[in-house]
Amino acid sequence: MKEFGWFAVIAGAVMLEVLTAPGTPLSGQGWKLSRSGAPGKVHFTMERRRPGNREINSSDVPLANFRGFSLDMLDHSGPAKFEYVHDAGSLLCEGRIAWGRGSGSFTLKPNPAFVSELNGLGFATPREDELFMLMMANINLEFVREVHSAGIGSTLRDLIDLGTHGVTLDYIQGVNHAGYRNLRAQDYIDLRDHGVKPRFIEDLELAGYEIPARQVIDLRDHGVDSNFVRDLQVYGLRPPAPELVAMHDHGVTPGYLHGLRDAGFGALSADEIIGLRDHGVPADFAVEARSLGFHFTPRELIDLRDHGVDAKYLRTVRDSGMQNLTGPQITQLRDHGVN
Repeated sequence: MKEFGWFAVIAGAVMLEVLTAPGTPLSGQGWKLSRSGAPGKVHFTMERRRPGNREINSSDVPLANFRGFSLDMLDHSGPAKFEYVHDAGSLLCEGRIAWGRGSGSFTLKPNPAFVSELNGLGFATPREDELFMLMMANINLEFVREVHSAGIGSTLRDLIDLGTHGVTLDYIQGVNHAGYRNLRAQDYIDLRDHGVKPRFIEDLELAGYEIPARQVIDLRDHGVDSNFVRDLQVYGLRPPAPELVAMHDHGVTPGYLHGLRDAGFGALSADEIIGLRDHGVPADFAVEARSLGFHFTPRELIDLRDHGVDAKYLRTVRDSGMQNLTGPQITQLRDHGVN
C-alpha cells in the first residue's frame, strides 16, 4: 500500500472534528500535476477547501492510476481532461496544462462496488467527504479486508485514522508477525506515530520480552533501540522494561557495559550499573584497577571516585607496595592527603 503525504492548515477548528462533520459538502476542489523524479510516476496534488479548513494531499502516483493522461501531455499547453482512479472512486479532473504543469478542478465519482464491499464487511456507507478522506488516506479494498479480518477496526473513522497516520498493510502485517495480536486501530497508530518498527518488536521478543504495546512505545520514546537490547543480552542482562529505560536515560551505553565486563564485572544488576554511571566511574578506571591487582566492589569503585581516587593514585599505591589495601583504606589515605 502506498503512503501519501498528508498536510492540513486549519484555522479556528480541530482537524478531526472538521473532517468528520456530517454532511459537509466538498467544495473548492482542485488538482495539480507535474513530472516526478520517480520512473513511471507523476507528482499529483489534490486540494480541498472548506470554511476554516484547507486539506492538501501530495504524492508521487503511478501513471497506471490515471485514465486519459500520459506524460506527453505535459509537453504541450492546452486543456486537459482525465480520471484519477482509486478503489474508493474516481476524480474526474478538468483543467489546463502549461509549461510542464497542470492544474484544475475535479468531481468525485464514488465506486459503488467499493461501497458495497464496505457494507458487506460491516462498515457504514461513507458520506461524500468520508469517501474523499478514504481516497486521500489511500484506503483500498485489500487494506479494508485485512483490517476487518484481523478485527483491528470496525468504523470508517478507524480506516481513515490508520491511513492518515501512515499505518500501511505491510506495517500491520509486520507488527502481527513480530508477535503482537489483538491490537486495536489506535495501538497501531500509536506504535507508528512513535517510530516503533516491527523489527524492534521482533528483537524484543527474541530477547525474551513480552510487554504491552504501550511499554514498547515507552522504550522507543526514551531512545532504546535494537542495538541497545542486543548489547545487554551479550552482557548477560535482561532487565525489566522500566530498567531498560532507566539505564538508557542514565547514559549507560553498550561501550560502557563492555568496559565493565572487561574489568571483570560480568554479573552486575541494572541498579549497580546505573550507580557506577551516575557517579562518573569510567569503565577504563575499573579496567585499570583490575590490571593493577585491585579487586574492588562496585560500591568501592564509586567511593574511590567520589573521593578523587584515579588510576594514577592507584598506581602510586601499588608501586609503594600496598596493593593489598581495600577500597575504604585507599579512600582514607586519599582523604588524609597521603600521596
